Amino acid sequence: MKIIILTIVILAIAFFISQLYISNNTSETNSIEYKTIAFKDGFQIREYSQQIVASTQLNGTSYSKVSSQGFKKIASYIFGGNSNNEQIAMTSPVQMDMGEKPTMSFFMPNNLSSQDLPRPNFKDVYLHVQPSKIVAAIEFSGWASDEILISKFNELKQKLDKESITYENSYSYLGYNPPYQIINRKNEIIIPLVNYK
Repeated sequence: MKIIILTIVILAIAFFISQLYISNNTSETNSIEYKTIAFKDGFQIREYSQQIVASTQLNGTSYSKVSSQGFKKIASYIFGGNSNNEQIAMTSPVQMDMGEKPTMSFFMPNNLSSQDLPRPNFKDVYLHVQPSKIVAAIEFSGWASDEILISKFNELKQKLDKESITYENSYSYLGYNPPYQIINRKNEIIIPLVNYK
């Protein structure tokens, strides 16, 4: 019995240390930059400059059913599935534009231009420039699900209505952590704003 308890304690400590290590490494991953324009009640107004992204269209509208599929395709591109067999640094967050035709995108490192980036091997992974935009952003922890994403989308819309801020009726999900990270998870919902001043 003592051996079982000791084994459980050792495994628990090892798990906790590994999660701290993963959390620390994730926090060191390069993140895209943005300018915070305003702090509101429970959300932020942000301005993102234009970014080069690798994207793929997803075959379905359910986050839970298509997120893994899209991630594998674009991860393959940055891990060498490209015309140069070249590895490209991972940048956070991963973005999913949710709507009638959802897409998943990885942001390319800021030090690389369109000319520097190799061509994807997958025909349905494509590189393009995402225009600059002003958005509202709300953060949440834990894991994303279809129910949570819709709930946070509606919560953010209610907050924008309260502030009389005009917005598009669409959103993107930003995920900052790998699926095997359990502690210190960070997620966001962003909604594009219309003529924000």
